[in-house]
Amino acid sequence: MNTLPFGLTPEDYEFVLGASILIALTSLYYFVRNWKRLRIIEDTPTSRLRSAHQGYVELEGKGQFIDDRAMYAPLSNHPCLWYRSQIERQETFTEHGRTKTRWNVVYKNISHHRFKLTDGLNSCHVDPDGAEVNGNEKLVWYGNTEWPIRTQLLESQSFIHGMKSNYRYSEWLILPGQSLYVLGQFRTWSAAAQQSVRNVMIDLLNDWKQDQLKLRERFDTNRDGNIDQEEWEIARQQAQFEAQQIHDQLALEPDTHIIAKPGNSGQPFIISIYPQAQLVRQYRRNTYMALAVCIFFICITAWLVHAHG
Repeated sequence: MNTLPFGLTPEDYEFVLGASILIALTSLYYFVRNWKRLRIIEDTPTSRLRSAHQGYVELEGKGQFIDDRAMYAPLSNHPCLWYRSQIERQETFTEHGRTKTRWNVVYKNISHHRFKLTDGLNSCHVDPDGAEVNGNEKLVWYGNTEWPIRTQLLESQSFIHGMKSNYRYSEWLILPGQSLYVLGQFRTWSAAAQQSVRNVMIDLLNDWKQDQLKLRERFDTNRDGNIDQEEWEIARQQAQFEAQQIHDQLALEPDTHIIAKPGNSGQPFIISIYPQAQLVRQYRRNTYMALAVCIFFICITAWLVHAHG
């Protein structure tokens, strides 16, 4: 009969072996994930906003509000470009005859509003939807209401205050004026290119049809109460003339440059307040740590299997 290591019962042995395999596989996943991101960041040249090509690029600049329209985080009411908010409620429960506490998430929210990235001369919009955001601006405070009444950041971050409170409020922020590194899909949006003259004309005609009284006032030249074929042709020509004017005005509007999440799942979308060099060090450290954990638990798994015989 084979002896189990450390005197484990068969049930405990299966649990430990399964946990060891799971940790090894999980750390392998994070090793591959971080390694790919490290290689992409190192191999992708930094583009200037003025000369950035359409496609997958990395940009650097400072974050700003679009048209100076400020946005405020929902919990702290702090002005920010991006936020991720979370409220947790402390609950008490009994397990194996012992009273324990835990924090359960009762509210989560993340910003999807665009903001501007500028290098001082040129700018583009950043659509943060689906981004991996790396930053260190985090606010944590406590209270006894489900929604924070006020933000007492200096007084309420202590562990003692947290033990006396029923709710914990957390917010991660990107602040105006922070230096940002952005890796994503760069494209240019032109108002005129999005609408052809024909499409604008069709929209105008459809709008006119909604108000038959006004349509007859403009184009029922023989006043018989109906728009005949000849009168409709005049209306169509007028719509085409107005559509051309509208399209010409759209062509005068400046193009909008946008960086957003790529359609290719193999290309990460990263927004970071850390400079590129620091981001590279962070991913390299995480890569090596994941690899070390993976190798360690592969060895543990092999030893458990060998010890079991």
